[in-house]
Amino acid sequence: MILRLLLLLTLLSAPAAAQNAAIGFGAGDFDAAAPVEVAADSLEVDQATGRATLTGNVVIVQGDLRLSAERVTVDYATAGGDRSIERLNAMGDVLIVAGEDAAEGQEATYTLGSSDIVLTGDVLVTQGGNTLAGDRLLVNLESGAGTVTGRVRTTLQP
Repeated sequence: MILRLLLLLTLLSAPAAAQNAAIGFGAGDFDAAAPVEVAADSLEVDQATGRATLTGNVVIVQGDLRLSAERVTVDYATAGGDRSIERLNAMGDVLIVAGEDAAEGQEATYTLGSSDIVLTGDVLVTQGGNTLAGDRLLVNLESGAGTVTGRVRTTLQP
């Protein structure tokens, strides 16, 4: 036990570990083809730009992924006459839950085509009883691989 604690303290005190930490996020079996369900207090659509803005208690669910925020803009792409969601930009008290894992921050961009989420602004990742905090989280929902960068801080439960 003492050897494990010394190893952990050594790793955490290394300069690279203080700036960057790899994590697993979600189960890694995310279904990008699942329908996207949206709820909000209000919706404004700009047909000219292909952008929708959701405000107030925004909740977006796709499969096991749940994103909530104060405001979300939805950017659409048009291919072959069909419109599909290309990107979600969330702002204000963003919470992302994937399975048992959760991450919170101030802003997030979710690119549906690549299944990448970038979360910024006082990021806090919670997995079980463990927490990991930093300035930025990049996570790929298909692989479950993620990286927290910035001033990384962690609390591990023995």
